[in-house]
Order: sequence, then structure tokens, then C-alpha cells
Amino acid sequence: MTSKWTKATAVCGLLAAMVSPAMADSFELSGIVRDLKRGDLPDGHPDFQTAGSMGRFGHVKGLVSMELGEDGKPVYNSDRPSKDTIQSAESLAAWYNDVPNVNASQGLEITLDNGQSTEGGVYTYSSNSFFPINGQILGNQGLPYNFHFTFELHTTFTYTPGQTFKFTGDDDVWVYVNGIKVIDLGGVHSAVNGEVLLFDGKVFVEKDDFPLSSLVQQVSSSMRSQLQDKWENLGLPGNCPVDSGDRYVDLNLNDGGPDARVDFNGDSVTVHSAQDLSNITLVFADGTNQTITGFNNGVTSGTFEGTQYNGGKSVKGVYVKSTDNATGGNGKYFDVGGSGYDDKTLDFFFAERHTTQSNFRIDTNMKLHPVVTHTISPLYD
Repeated sequence: MTSKWTKATAVCGLLAAMVSPAMADSFELSGIVRDLKRGDLPDGHPDFQTAGSMGRFGHVKGLVSMELGEDGKPVYNSDRPSKDTIQSAESLAAWYNDVPNVNASQGLEITLDNGQSTEGGVYTYSSNSFFPINGQILGNQGLPYNFHFTFELHTTFTYTPGQTFKFTGDDDVWVYVNGIKVIDLGGVHSAVNGEVLLFDGKVFVEKDDFPLSSLVQQVSSSMRSQLQDKWENLGLPGNCPVDSGDRYVDLNLNDGGPDARVDFNGDSVTVHSAQDLSNITLVFADGTNQTITGFNNGVTSGTFEGTQYNGGKSVKGVYVKSTDNATGGNGKYFDVGGSGYDDKTLDFFFAERHTTQSNFRIDTNMKLHPVVTHTISPLYD
């Protein structure tokens, strides 16, 4: 079933599947996988292969805090749920940190591709049998697969309104944007979906997974109407999927100003702004520029090119200024990459903890960038 957040991008994915060319645009993400000894064996880790003895299977929300720790790792939630399957803060620390004689780690790369020869659309990594370290590190510990491991990724991305990130899998998964938890699939469970939409500088999260708090807010009916207008002004596909009562975390992904999109086409640019345009400044490859003003109320988009004097010059960037002065100065600058927002972070944490099928699937229209920050630990003594 198509989630509400992916309705707007489903057409792109469908077209990619229909075309199915020989080549696909892709990118690799570099992460770290850690192997742990199963907890039903002597000196095993107490959080792995132990949920059955406790009768605690299922999706459990709130096992970790909303914010990453200073070390960039999930933080044990001391106000833990009744079906908690994590023994302690110390036991959780061994999931995503190298601990001598408790775990061992090695690098792991995954490749996401869009099924088409050009950029864009939905990039996917999918495995219904995600056991990347079979026979490696600690071995399979008497089982047909190596079932007891964790995987973490640290990436960056350039914010563009309408981006989505979706994960389907088991067991635990936590995803953070700019250090704030936005997907919460904790617990030992069968495959579960989690998805977010990035829009209006905010991250819209699954309502059932996130209680209201100082960080998590709720969409009002008036806000929903405003979001619909902004979605249309930006020329995003379909209708805005956000409804009244949905929940979001405001992370100022648009750097405190209104959302905007810019498409470059040689000597011209097409600009879409969530709010009325105030002025546009074209920056040409030869260092000259041209400012265009005098927009009427209600004008939020348009295609702009140089005057007859500037005709034929290649446009390398554009300043977009809306009637909202939050962007200040000349407005927000977008380069030929189509976006001008500073890079944001996305941190992904996964754990396979029990002898069940290991499903692992990412679908996103973000172009993520690998960040390597880890030194591989020695093998388990």
C-alpha cells in the first residue's frame, strides 16, 4: 500500500520501473556493521536473542530519546516503555560503539539506485534477506545466518521541499534528521514501515509513533490550508499529503525562510517560491548579474532569463527573495545544483536481534552523501 507521504513521488517510481533501462543512477552509502554474541549463550549480549524469553515481541516506541547524544549515537530512554527490550544504557552503548570483547565491527557499503539512467526519482535499496556478515566476524553462532548485528549510517543531504525517506524492515530502526528522531521502529518485530516527508522546513512524522511534546507539534486546520497553498506554489506533484492532526518537527530545514525550488536551463532559470516573489537576481557565469523586480501580488513562480543585453549568458546561480524577509539581504542563493540550503544530516541506526527474517528496504528521493567517521575495531578476542 502506498503511504500518504509517497503519493506525491509514486509516479516517478512507477515510471522508473516501467522503463527499466540497463543502467541506473546510483549512490553508495558507507556504514559500519557490528557483530554481537547472542544473549542466550554464556557471556552473550543481553539484548540479542532474549526477547522471546521475556515475551516482548512487537513494535515498541520510545526506547531511545528524541535527540542524539553528544557522541552522535542514540540515547537510552530512562522512562522506558513497559515492553522494553533493552536492558540498560550500558547495553545499548554496545550496539553502536566498539566495546572490546563485547562486539567487533567492519565497514559495509550499500548502493541505492533509481532504476533509470538519469538523476531523480526514487532511489532504493532492498533485501528480503539482509544478512551482510554471514560467516564473518563472530560467525553464525550455530545458526544458518548471522542474525545478531547492528548497522549505522551517517549521511548528509541538501534539503529540497517534498523529499521523502521511507524504511521497511525489522528489527529496530531509528532515523534522525539534524540530530532529532523522525522514524521510530524500536523493538523486536516483523517488518514495519516508517516514513517522513520534508516540506516547509519541517519533518512530518508518523502520528502513531510520536506523542505531542515540546518538539513534536500538530498540524491545525489553518496550517493545513497554508501548506496546501505552499505545495501548489512550489509546483510539487499531486496534492499536499499533509492533513489536519498530522504531526511534525520544525527543524528550519529551509534556513528560516520560505521553501523555494530553482531549475536551471542554460541561460534561464525557473523559480518556484512558497510565498510571493519580491525580486530575483540572476548571476551569470562571467560574474555579472541582473536583478528583476516589480512582481505583482500572487506571483510565486516564473522562468527568467537575461535581457537582450545579457542574452545567451549562462546562468550559474540565482538569488530568490520572497515577500517574507526572513531570508534577509538579497534573498536565498541557489546554485546550478538546484538548491541553496546548507547540508543537513541524516543518521540511520538498525539492529537485527532475533532469529527471524531480516527485511531491509530504503526508498528515498533524497540524494544522500556518505560520511565516513569510523575506525574499524579489531576482531573479537
